[in-house]
Amino acid sequence: MEYLDQTGLGLMLSVGATWFPGGSGQQFKIPTRWGSSGRINLMGCYTVAKHTTGLDIREIDGNCTGEQVIRFLDTVAQGCDPQQLTVVILDNAPFHKDTTLRKKMAQWEAQGVYLRYLPPYAPFLNLIEGVWRRLKGFLMPRRCYDSVTQLRAALIVGLNLLAAQFI
Repeated sequence: MEYLDQTGLGLMLSVGATWFPGGSGQQFKIPTRWGSSGRINLMGCYTVAKHTTGLDIREIDGNCTGEQVIRFLDTVAQGCDPQQLTVVILDNAPFHKDTTLRKKMAQWEAQGVYLRYLPPYAPFLNLIEGVWRRLKGFLMPRRCYDSVTQLRAALIVGLNLLAAQFI
C-alpha cells in the first residue's frame, strides 16, 4: 500500500491540523508576509509493505496540479513490479481526480498500480498525514525561518531522519 499526498512548509510556524465539517463555511486566514515565495511544497508517497515502510518525496513548484500528480505516479509506476499488486491511496483533492489522470489509470493498472480513493473528509485514514505531522511537529525545529534556504536545510535534516528518498 502506498499513501500519496502533498504538504507545504512555510517560513512561519504551521498550524498542526484543522478540520471543519463540510459546508460549514468555517475558515480562518493565517497571516503571512512572504507569500508563495516563502514556501516549499512536497509530494510524497508513504509505502507500507509487510514489515517495512518507506517514503518517496519530490519537491513541486507552486501549487499542486494534476500534471504534477501524473508525473509523480509515472515515477512510482516505473519502480513497481507488474506481477505484484501496488495500491496507491489518494484523498479527494481535485488534482487527484483530474480527467487526464483518470485516462492514465488503465496504463498504470497494466503496470500493476491501482488507484483507490479515501472517503470524503477522512484525512485521518491517509497514513502519510502522520508522516507530515511528525516531520513538521517533531523532526524540524519549531521556529520561524528567515529564508527558504534555512527552511530547506531544516527540511533536509528532517527528511534524512525519516530516510526519505527523493524521486
